[in-house]
Amino acid sequence: MIRRGAAAAAAVALAMAGTVAGAAAPARAAAPVCEGTKIDTLDFATGYTYLYYSSATGRNCAYTVPKTGAGTPQLLAVGLFRASDNTGAWDSRPDYKYYAGPVYLDARGTCVLFNGQVRSTSATSGWGHCGALTAGAR
Repeated sequence: MIRRGAAAAAAVALAMAGTVAGAAAPARAAAPVCEGTKIDTLDFATGYTYLYYSSATGRNCAYTVPKTGAGTPQLLAVGLFRASDNTGAWDSRPDYKYYAGPVYLDARGTCVLFNGQVRSTSATSGWGHCGALTAGAR
């Protein structure tokens, strides 16, 4: 009986050690989730900016992630602009650790431009992804 108790105690100790080791692992920030379908990516020297479009909502969504240095404070930025009226949405801070955004913009029936920046390097898409108005919209 004493042996069973010692074996059970050892099993509990191993299980606890595994739990503690798992809890000690550094947490990773999840990338933002944009609704819809990814339709474009800006791939530049220091990062990626992703563009999504949801036909259900008519909204575009964009966010920027660094290629290196995740977890370290750095300048990250994302911008999304609508051609029809030069309206935009953007997010930028010098101390983001994982991503900038997501930013959203209704862009049914117009072209969009999106851009991103990580540290001192940036990229811009140019105007594109020009949608058509659906019947009955507006």
